[in-house]
Amino acid sequence: MITESEPGYKIMLMDKETTSFVSVVLGMSEVMRQEVYMFERLDQTSSGENMAYLKCLVYVRPVRENIELLVRELQKPRYGSYYIYFSNVVSKSDVKLLAEADEHEVVREVQEFYADFQALSPHLFSLNMPTYSTGLKWASGALHRTVQGVAGVLFSLQLLPTIRYQNNSEMARVLAENIRQTVLTESSLYQTSEAEGNTLLLILDRRDDPVTPLLQQWIYEAMVHELLGVGSGRVSLAHVAGVADDLKEVVMSPTQDDFYARSMYLNYGEIGQTIKDLMEDYQKRLKKQQKVESITDMKTFVENYPEFKKMSGTVSKHVTVVGELSRLVGTYGLLGLSECQQELVCGSDHSLNLQRINQLVPDPKVREVDAVVLVMLYALRHEGHPNNDTRGLIAALRKRSVSDHYLKLISSIMDYGGARARQSDLFGTQTPQDVSSIRKRLFKGLKGVDNVYTQHNPLLLETLGEVMKGRLREGAFPYCGNVPSTLTSRPQNVVVFMVGGATYEESQAVHQFNLTNPGVRVMLGGSTIHNSASFLASVEAAMDGLPRKTLRI
Repeated sequence: MITESEPGYKIMLMDKETTSFVSVVLGMSEVMRQEVYMFERLDQTSSGENMAYLKCLVYVRPVRENIELLVRELQKPRYGSYYIYFSNVVSKSDVKLLAEADEHEVVREVQEFYADFQALSPHLFSLNMPTYSTGLKWASGALHRTVQGVAGVLFSLQLLPTIRYQNNSEMARVLAENIRQTVLTESSLYQTSEAEGNTLLLILDRRDDPVTPLLQQWIYEAMVHELLGVGSGRVSLAHVAGVADDLKEVVMSPTQDDFYARSMYLNYGEIGQTIKDLMEDYQKRLKKQQKVESITDMKTFVENYPEFKKMSGTVSKHVTVVGELSRLVGTYGLLGLSECQQELVCGSDHSLNLQRINQLVPDPKVREVDAVVLVMLYALRHEGHPNNDTRGLIAALRKRSVSDHYLKLISSIMDYGGARARQSDLFGTQTPQDVSSIRKRLFKGLKGVDNVYTQHNPLLLETLGEVMKGRLREGAFPYCGNVPSTLTSRPQNVVVFMVGGATYEESQAVHQFNLTNPGVRVMLGGSTIHNSASFLASVEAAMDGLPRKTLRI
């Protein structure tokens, strides 16, 4: 998009969403190397000085508000020429409005550039839409935005998919039908039909696995998001005591940080050692750089200075981030808490689980929200147990003076993702229907666990395994529309979209799945990328206005 325009100094004019799309994948310095020296928001422009010597690259979503703002911009143009790129399909009527407004004939190009989503990694995308549901139905505008985002992924990759969806989810069914209609309507966008029959779009509902977003994370990328929060590839460290000004907000994006790209899937123990190795390498180079004794040394120093300065920034950033993670782990007793969570969702000893939770809930070191999440996980895991003591645990939370807001969330999570809301056997407690399922569970119980803190596997991993074996049950995941005659039992491309948001734990599972299944490319997307805080907020919004049925508090 930037390189396609004519040479010369440029300004980029974007909206709020496309600004986040760009910031995730491109750093400021990288964009400036392409002769883009200024950025503006379309909704925050002012009638400033005329800069006819500049070219303007416009990259916006094709929504009514942006069309109206562009019409105003073109009626009184501030720049010499405009190259307009829409992030998705734009209607002919909107193009006509722009043409009529372009009386000064400054528009050089109008193109559709299908990037209507945040590309967080080669296999992960997000629509950056935390609130997607109200009253367990699509929130206003959320369905249309989701259709556009998922369709944008399909159009950009030229994937013509077979669509399947989670059968017990009305929201997944409605989304599947709308995406199918959009793909059919815009079929002329496909330059080839080679991908037909080789691609599966699988639409899942977050309600089928409410456990994964609640768990404490120990993989670097997921841990940073859980404890510090990642927004558009940025992490705020402003709250860290004594932090330098240039580290108050840091970029954590694999496309802009080589060290992070290599380390994002390492666990907490591994990342500590990797940071130590990075620091030692930096110190060796520092000593070498300090020995400037000749003209040749000076020349080498000048040549290596940009790389050296970049390495210095990388070391400072990751040492600060890992240091803060370490402080939080110790302060809030997260190792013991996580061990309890993992045994709770992966084990089956009700008595032991209850005993351990009763020890942790009143512990002053355990944060209020962490105690509440433990009770949520217990209520979900042992919902049908004859000795279930969820109410006793809620009484313990009350004794600790936990707010009513959190107590109501326990009731909400049971209606949102309890047994009656799920179609999967999330905890492996149902009677297996076939011999292979029985064998799998026996061996799952006998296998040794390498890391007690990472025993849990997301439900998504099991679903992908069924897809690859051609065993995904049609009753549970029906086709949307007719089954194509060219359908292959093992698709080469699988796009999974999680209504209600995906997680970085699921992203890491997809990354590993792609590595161990050559010839298959799985991509994961979601309404947003959750940590436990954002997930609880979305559950609260989704259950708004609905009476509680499973657990009344």
